[in-house]
Order: sequence, then C-alpha cells, then structure tokens
Amino acid sequence: MQQVAIHTPQNVEIGFPTADLGRRIIAKAIDYTIIAILFWMVIRLYEQINPRWIDKDYWSQMAIFILLFFPVYSYSFWFETILRGQTPGKMAMKLQVMRLDGLPYSWENALIRWMFIIIDYFPTMGITGFIAISTTKKSQRLGDLASGTVVINKKKEVGIDQTILLELSENYQPVYNNAIRLSDNDMRIIKESFENALKNKDYSTIRKLRNKIESVIQTVDKNSNDVQFIQTIMKDFNYFTNK
Repeated sequence: MQQVAIHTPQNVEIGFPTADLGRRIIAKAIDYTIIAILFWMVIRLYEQINPRWIDKDYWSQMAIFILLFFPVYSYSFWFETILRGQTPGKMAMKLQVMRLDGLPYSWENALIRWMFIIIDYFPTMGITGFIAISTTKKSQRLGDLASGTVVINKKKEVGIDQTILLELSENYQPVYNNAIRLSDNDMRIIKESFENALKNKDYSTIRKLRNKIESVIQTVDKNSNDVQFIQTIMKDFNYFTNK
C-alpha cells in the first residue's frame, strides 16, 4: 500500500496510507446509489405536489429542475464540507480526503473536487479519473491535484500505544497546567512525531518539537531534558482531558 506524507503547519511530517482504487470505486458506488435514491425521492415528491409540472413551459421546467435537483447533484460537495472530507460512501469504506499541507479540509477544497467531477467521471464514464488515480504518485484524480488533496485509508488497527491515551497512576500529579492548551489533534501529532523521532534517535526533531510545544503552551522549563519534557506534557494532557 502506498504512503503519502502530510506536512502539518507544525512542520511535522506524518505518513498515511493512500486509498486503493478498489475501495474508492466501492465508495463511489455507494454514493451513486444514494444519489439515485435521492433523485427518485425528489421526483416523486414534486409529482405529488404538482402533478402537471411536465406541462409547464421549458424555462419553468428548467428552473424547477435546477432548484430541486441541484442540492442532490452537488451531493459530494455538501457532504465533504459538512463531514470534513467524507461522504457516506467514504465513511463506509473508511476513507477520507485530506489536504497535503495538513490544514483543515475546507469548503473551497470540496468545491474544486466537485467541479472536477465533470472532467474526472462524466465525459469518459470515469476512465479519466481511473487513469489519473492509477498513474499519479499519490493516487490522485484531477480534482485532487487541483485542490491539493489526497484520499487516505483510515482503516487500520489501532492499539493503545498508537492513540493519545496514556496510562497514569492513580496518584499522578500534573506538572504543566498549560498542557490543556493543546488540542486532541495537537497531541496526536506530538505523540506520533515524538515516538518516531525517539525510535530513530532523531534528537534534533525532538528539540524542535519541544520548542514548538513551549511556544503553544507558553511554558519554558530549563530543568528537564527534551525527552522528559515531552513525556510529561503527554501525561499532563491525558490527566486534564480524561479526569
């Protein structure tokens, strides 16, 4: 399985497995099934409200068509915006769209990806998207290339050592109260980056990570080394967020 490096705003690089083509096809099939059902529901609803809608003039029919069907047609845009890079199909297959720069997925990214559906899927029945995903280094379709995004596979076994949770003794006393300033996402990045750097004996990265943590929590401790400081920060964060 291919890996893609996501560069976070904290200048930390995190690797994620890219979504394989088969899972993306199944996710798309699920979404298209839902879209077909929604289209059918909208048609049935309008027929009950106005059985003679087909007799209206052309422009009235077009206005009604756009008004009723546009929200359904833009299904992927709305869902990816609300669910931050996921649709029901992607959720079912444990896939998610992420930005390569590590910033939060935005409605602008969702809009660009949705607009490129016209090129990726419609003219060639998906062949253009298939070729792009199969040949690009990060398995990106044209919409991903244009929006600076990639689809990752979130389905992987996660043990206690891979989460932000740490076991604490019952009488543990926190050292850095400002650790609460960190978010869950911050702590995930810190923990993964710290463990990778420690495993590779990359003490330069550990030092940079410590400096970044100190700037965020606005706390400086000259009495502990880098490893001890980060380990204590992780424990304190878990103490305050799991009380």
